[in-house]
Amino acid sequence: MSKKPMSYPINEGTFVTLENPEDQSINILRYMDDDHNPYNILINRATLETDQTVDDFCEKQWEKMKRSVPGFEVEGKNLKHEIGPAKLPVLQTANKFLEDGGWVRQVSSIITLPWHPQLNPDSRKLLVFTLAVNNDFTEAQRKHYVRIINSFIPVEAPISVEN
Repeated sequence: MSKKPMSYPINEGTFVTLENPEDQSINILRYMDDDHNPYNILINRATLETDQTVDDFCEKQWEKMKRSVPGFEVEGKNLKHEIGPAKLPVLQTANKFLEDGGWVRQVSSIITLPWHPQLNPDSRKLLVFTLAVNNDFTEAQRKHYVRIINSFIPVEAPISVEN
């Protein structure tokens, strides 16, 4: 671990910590659609284990959820395609679980981030966007979620120019 200090930014400001932390933060964005239905969009960061596939990662997460979350069920089949301007590989999955006596439904897009010399040198970083609602998804919620995932642009490695 590096002992060199660095300034670490968050939305509310910055603080000093040690250099090169692994960011595993979770962003929770809360919204209300035009019909006054609340919904959340969560953004998680994860790292694949060595030689682990995204499918393996999902299976492992589902097994954890089945053991610890009441009523957890995977819904439908996984879909694989590409999203956004960078055409990043994505695996989409859906699930539901019980919370406070009602169903929470989620759809997640697990994006494999591109190689980056500092941020993703081993090409194992994932970004997971999740739409979570109580009851069923509305069309407005779906459209908002699709707009978010289709507009994601990853940080690019700087182009080195040699003279």
